[in-house]
Amino acid sequence: MLVCLVTLSGFTLPVVSQAVDVTQSTVQLTDSSDKETAESTTVSSSVAPEIQQSSTIQNTETSAQPQTAIVNGEVVELEPPVKEGQAEANATQAPKEEVMQGNARAFRAAVASVPMYRLYNPNSGEHFYTKTTSERDHLRSVGWRYEGIGWQAPTSGNPVYRLYNPNAGDHHYTLNAGERDHLKKVGWRDEGISWYSPNSGTPLYRLYNPNAKAGSHHYTPITSERDHLKKVGWRDEGIAWYAVGSGEQSHEDYRLLGVKNYNQYALGAPSGCEGASLLQALQYKGKLGGWSLRSFLNTIPKSPNGDPNNGFVGSPFVENAYTYSAIYPAPLTSWGQKYGNVQNISGSSMNTLINEVKNGNPVVAWVTINFQPIRWGNWSFGVAANNNHAVTLDGFNKAGNQVHVSDPISGSYWLSRTTFENIYNARKYAVVVR
Repeated sequence: MLVCLVTLSGFTLPVVSQAVDVTQSTVQLTDSSDKETAESTTVSSSVAPEIQQSSTIQNTETSAQPQTAIVNGEVVELEPPVKEGQAEANATQAPKEEVMQGNARAFRAAVASVPMYRLYNPNSGEHFYTKTTSERDHLRSVGWRYEGIGWQAPTSGNPVYRLYNPNAGDHHYTLNAGERDHLKKVGWRDEGISWYSPNSGTPLYRLYNPNAKAGSHHYTPITSERDHLKKVGWRDEGIAWYAVGSGEQSHEDYRLLGVKNYNQYALGAPSGCEGASLLQALQYKGKLGGWSLRSFLNTIPKSPNGDPNNGFVGSPFVENAYTYSAIYPAPLTSWGQKYGNVQNISGSSMNTLINEVKNGNPVVAWVTINFQPIRWGNWSFGVAANNNHAVTLDGFNKAGNQVHVSDPISGSYWLSRTTFENIYNARKYAVVVR
């Protein structure tokens, strides 16, 4: 497994006392045993101010104290330059989570008519349907998740009644006036006509969960959703009413792109995480469909001088502890632009990354192996993360404060957005495929 550390064009991390091929950065070398003899060396830097890093590194030849550097304004302790890889991947686990109230359904394009909004309560498990935007917006403000337009209803036709159970906190919808009247007799509140149904059209299926205390009925025009619920124990109660058109999913709260996943170890590329993450994103966008990971990595641009700012260092098919096998965002972007619309967005906030995914654009992001705490090493070209790694960010779930990644080590999974963000923010290296 490679250590995948990248940076912006023209940017190098802090240079250590034994540095070679120093071309950029501002470095202050300090002998901790004699402050009066400290010397400073300054060279040019083209780093954008908002992401520029500097370093103060102690000379350990005359001091027993550990080496430190200033990275993003914080003092960090440096380790020897040992590249972590498969051993660390095997010794740790990715922080995988079950999706919390996720919604992977894809509604179809809406027909011009009255939209019926669909919301979900993550606490009760109830789905709610309304044509009223103010009601939709109020429920969102108190914690309901907006799932988009469920279907299109006509402006007139057969009335669909809405009732409320004050004991269970549940809503029920029915076209049947007899069912409405029965529920009123046993304590449900009649909330009037919610919308209308045509005599025929797109069927809305009604299902019942015998185990649920609230949200026991579900209504959907999506046959695959109906069939899935039947498989997990819901009872199919047939057609509840009809719609004049299907709906459209909202990506404001949730989206999962579902990009392909390549396992770099299984495919013989232990140092190929950046390339695997980029290929996953390109193929999601319809590029390089017939390419294998190995054939793609065979085209990776190589660094002529061991500096990942200039290309990949070493070979993606080889892993060892003394070669910092990595390619930084600038050369990775240039490589990707041969095949698709690839842009370097390093320095972006987490919200910017989420917005890219919301718009259907996967993001290659540099993190650490299995999202372990970052460990900085003192390398010849500067300070770098010994346990660095790259993944493809391809989903988010606002309700659960989660993101989804396609990880070339540990597969595809959800994890805490906070965990991802804390590791990502150490460097903010990212490339988007649009």
